[in-house]
Amino acid sequence: MFSRISLSLLLLLSAVLIGCSGDETPATPEPPATPAEHTSQGWQNFEARHYSDALTDFNTALAKDADFGPALAGKGWCELKLSVSSAGLDQAATDFSAALLSGETETYVLAGLASVRLAQGGLFLGQAASMATSVISEDPDFQFSHQGTIDTTDMILILAFSKAAAGEFSLALEQANLIQSSSIDLDNPGTWFVSNEQFSSFNAAVLARLYQLSEQYSG
Repeated sequence: MFSRISLSLLLLLSAVLIGCSGDETPATPEPPATPAEHTSQGWQNFEARHYSDALTDFNTALAKDADFGPALAGKGWCELKLSVSSAGLDQAATDFSAALLSGETETYVLAGLASVRLAQGGLFLGQAASMATSVISEDPDFQFSHQGTIDTTDMILILAFSKAAAGEFSLALEQANLIQSSSIDLDNPGTWFVSNEQFSSFNAAVLARLYQLSEQYSG
């Protein structure tokens, strides 16, 4: 026969086991409802590199609020990642610009638009350089929170490539040397080496150096 104390312990144990049983139906999480919630889900997919799913989330947010800046910026980043044509880059630029107009002026938006403008080239190179410079100036330790490999170094590379594309190779090399110094010297053809390969011109050596750094450091 159980003592009174043993019976009390048995009842307590039974109560604990019943409380921990799996018979209770788990609560079903509420689906996203607001633009902010859809945008948050979009960034989760973006961070997992599910860019098409993230794009759907951002578009759903914008269907509820067409001027929601964070969703516009997220849409721009997805379009940049998924872009395979000039049309894709144009749409990304449109969405980044709309995000800025909506008041979403954080450096990650400028960084995205700088990347797009560099890829578009031509008349957009000046904008790429200007926006990359703004990011570096406003946040010298910039790091894109949703993809940490994109940071200040990428902005310096954008600035360097923009200068080279505009024919300003000495300025491009100055930027490259901020990332990692080299011995390339405009006035000394004997220094026009990159990865043990000698180049016939200073400009070619600088370009090769930029591509080398891009392979090493680009996010």
